[in-house]
Amino acid sequence: MIRLRTVVAVALFPALFTGCASVPKDSGFSDVRRTVIQETQQAVEWDPSRPVQPPDDSAVALLLQEELTADRAVQVAFANNRDLQATLEELGIARAELIGASTIRNPLVHAEIRFPGDPVKPFELGLTKSLLDLLQLGGRKKLGRAQFEAAGVRVSAALINFAGEVRMSYFDLLSARKVLARQETIMKVQEAATDLSRRQHVAGNISDLDLENEQARYEQVKLDHARAQLDELEAREHVTARLGLVQRADLKLPEDFPALPASEMTEEEVTAQAMTRRMDVRMAQREIEVAQAAVGVARTAALEGLEVGAHVEREPDGPKSAGPSVEVPIPIFDRGAAQKARARAMLRQAQQRLGALTAMARSEARAALERLLEARSRMTYMREVVIPRRDRILRLTQLEYNAMLRGVFQLLEARQNLASAQRDEIIATRDYWVGRTQLESALLGVSQFSVRREVPDKMRPELFAPLRQGKTNEMEKN
Repeated sequence: MIRLRTVVAVALFPALFTGCASVPKDSGFSDVRRTVIQETQQAVEWDPSRPVQPPDDSAVALLLQEELTADRAVQVAFANNRDLQATLEELGIARAELIGASTIRNPLVHAEIRFPGDPVKPFELGLTKSLLDLLQLGGRKKLGRAQFEAAGVRVSAALINFAGEVRMSYFDLLSARKVLARQETIMKVQEAATDLSRRQHVAGNISDLDLENEQARYEQVKLDHARAQLDELEAREHVTARLGLVQRADLKLPEDFPALPASEMTEEEVTAQAMTRRMDVRMAQREIEVAQAAVGVARTAALEGLEVGAHVEREPDGPKSAGPSVEVPIPIFDRGAAQKARARAMLRQAQQRLGALTAMARSEARAALERLLEARSRMTYMREVVIPRRDRILRLTQLEYNAMLRGVFQLLEARQNLASAQRDEIIATRDYWVGRTQLESALLGVSQFSVRREVPDKMRPELFAPLRQGKTNEMEKN
């Protein structure tokens, strides 16, 4: 009896001591908030005690009255997007799971009474507690802590990736509006050319074929303009959804893109940052810690069903008896091999995942840098070579038109070509700023995390595709 009590006390005391370790009251939100501010320069707030209210745009109305920049768009989205708030609730769920892993399971009481009884009714009372639960408490607490920290990394990465998605959607909308303005210029020029061709055809100065060709170009320009209008509408609704707005708001955008930075990072800088900043690598390290803790818990799997307790019993003739009880599983068939093998395999899998991420990180960052540099080079080439040349061609055509050496159609075509080059420059600038955001995501390794259940890449609208296709067809004809 004394030896059994000693064994139970020795097992119970360290288990109780381990289970009393503190659980963060803020669910680790302070760490998440600090990480998000560091990487996005924008603060995020979360108050789990506040009741969930219906969506209301009034909370961000003042922010929307000012000119909407990329940083302000992220600020509005952090304050108003419900997917983001739902993701933050994962911290509360992780905290609850950590509390559960740190809590000793309740003992079981069983009772029975038998009828009839002579001279008294016999009964039996028993109190049992799983000894394995006490032995595994330290391991479960370690496992719960690792899962809790992994949840914090996962939520931080999802919020940072969401900020990048908001920025890309913002640049999509800004470029869509500028492209629409250029497309309106092209349509007006082509409309004037078509109207002139009709008058010249009536006067007998051009053939039926020339008139049909001019009208066909006008119809194509109208289709491109309609597509540009759709692109602007889709981009605007996409930003509205990212900002969490219920009603369609009048978003005040700047006239142009932000100023370009003086220089870009080198390949060496990108590679170095990819090794130190990536959150998916940090997440993989947390998963290894989870798997290691699971291996420790699995070592005692064969003792499942080990219980200790006490019972009181009264016989039908009146005498009572009391004493300790123990139930010990006999590991003849199931020695916990399956649980141990599964835990070891999951540990090896987590280690292999970390190795794969480490190898892929450099390549992904270098590829993102190359896309950024290509977009910058294309944008610079359009600004410094193509557009100035198109502008010079327009001025020279204007001079020759004034001298009656060129016709009006050549002049209108030169103006249309300049507007088309300006449209392509807008698209290249959009690609640069999107590429810059994607490079930052690659350095942080957050592209696989999302505040929604949808894959992030599937959420962005496909802009300007028909315009590029039309341009390709025109080049093939030439």
